[in-house]
Amino acid sequence: MYPLEPPAVYIHESVMADERYRRRAEGVVAALEKPVEPIVFRDADLPALIAEHGLGANRKPMGMLPEVRDPVLVFHTFRFDGRAAERHEALRAAGCNPKYGAVSALLGYGAFHWANYNQKGDPHRHDKVCRPCWRIHLQNGCVHRCTYCGLGGLLVSMVNVEEYCEHLGEIIRRHPWQKTYLLDDDGDPPCLEPEHGTLGPLIEFFGTLDDRYLVIHTKTWNTSWMADLAHNGNTIIVWSLSGRSQSRLIEPKAGTTEERIEAARTAQQAGYQIRYKFKPIVPVKNWRDDAAHAVKLLFERTRPDMISLCCYMWMDIDEMLQRVDEDLLDPECVKAARECRDETEPTRTKPFPQSVREAIYDHYLTEIRKHDADIPVSLSTENFRIWKAFGPKLGFTATNYVCGCGPQSTPGARKLADHPFTVAVRDAEGIPGTY
Repeated sequence: MYPLEPPAVYIHESVMADERYRRRAEGVVAALEKPVEPIVFRDADLPALIAEHGLGANRKPMGMLPEVRDPVLVFHTFRFDGRAAERHEALRAAGCNPKYGAVSALLGYGAFHWANYNQKGDPHRHDKVCRPCWRIHLQNGCVHRCTYCGLGGLLVSMVNVEEYCEHLGEIIRRHPWQKTYLLDDDGDPPCLEPEHGTLGPLIEFFGTLDDRYLVIHTKTWNTSWMADLAHNGNTIIVWSLSGRSQSRLIEPKAGTTEERIEAARTAQQAGYQIRYKFKPIVPVKNWRDDAAHAVKLLFERTRPDMISLCCYMWMDIDEMLQRVDEDLLDPECVKAARECRDETEPTRTKPFPQSVREAIYDHYLTEIRKHDADIPVSLSTENFRIWKAFGPKLGFTATNYVCGCGPQSTPGARKLADHPFTVAVRDAEGIPGTY
C-alpha cells in the first residue's frame, strides 16, 4: 500500500456490520503512516460531514490548492436497492448540494456506468472518439496528487466486492459484445492494495470467465502483490506513462517513469497483459528527450501489446496554467495555445491546436518505431478531425483502431472486427446498480 497520512477516516455503518468488509477497511487503517481513529457514520450524518466538517472540500484541482495533502478516506458499500434518486433528493433537502463527483459514492451508488459515447444523447459525439461500453467502479478519488487532476482530497472506496461481482456477472452475461471492462477512470485502486483486499477478488472473478477481461488503468508502482492471484490471463493492466520531468514534477505521488515501467515488468512477469498510454502528454520544456527516454526504457524492460497517445486536453490554456506551472512548459506550445483559441474553443481537445498535437504524436510515433515497427499505436480520447489527418500514419481509422481500454480491445488484438458504435447495445433492465 502507498504510504498515506489522511487527515481523517470515515467508515459507513454498513461496512462495520459485516466482518469481511470491516476487516478490509481496518486493514488500510492499520497500515497508515500515523494512527487515525476512524469515525463511523450513517446516512443522516452526511449533510453535516459535507457542510460543517468539509468532507470533500479539497475535491478540486491539486495545482489550485495552497497545500496538497493526502485525501480523506471513506469506506462504504455499494447499494443495489434502486433508491439512488431518492437519497440524492434527501441530501439536497437537507441543505446539502455538493458539486463534486463523489456524491454518488458517498451515498453508496455508482457501481456500473453506461458510457454512451458516440451514441444518441452523447453531447460530445462529434468531438470525441471513444467507444460506448459499460465502465465499472470500486473507488472515487486518488492519492497521486497530479497537479492537473481534480480527484484528490477525498477517496471513497467500496468494500462489498463479492456482492458487486454478482451483479457485474449479469451485466457481462447480457452484453456478449463487450469483451473488456475498464475499472475506475476516476480512481486508482492498486494504491490501497493489498491491505484493502478488494481488487484481488475482482481480478480473480475475471479469472473465472471465458474471453472476458478486466482493464486496470493506473499510474502505480505497486504491483508486486498481484503475482500470486489467479488472474488466468484475464486482467489487462494499462499504465498511464509519462516522461521523467512530468512524472516527478507534475505527478508527484504517482510512480516515476522508471517505477511505472518496473511495475509493468513485474506484472508482465506474473502473466498479466500490459499496455501503455502516454496520457496526458504534458509538453514540458524537454518533452522530446523525455519521450525518447521513456519509449526506449519501456521496450528494453517490457513487451506491451499496444501503445496509445493523448495530449493534455479538456480545458483552455488559462485553466491549464492554473493547474500546471507555466515555467515547466514548452513556451512554443503555450504560445500556440494562446494564439489558436478560436480554433480550439469549440472542441474538447483544447488547449493545444491540432498542429501542435500532431507534432507531438509524430515525435512519439517516430521514437516507438525505432524499437518496434509493428506494435499497434493509437490515439486516445482524440477527435475525428485529427483521426482523419493522422490515422493513415498509424494504419487505423477512428472506428477500427485498438485502444488501451476499449470494450473490444482484447489481448493481442490488431484491429477491430466490428464497428464499435453500432455493435454496442445497452441491456440493463432490472440490473441494480446501473446508471
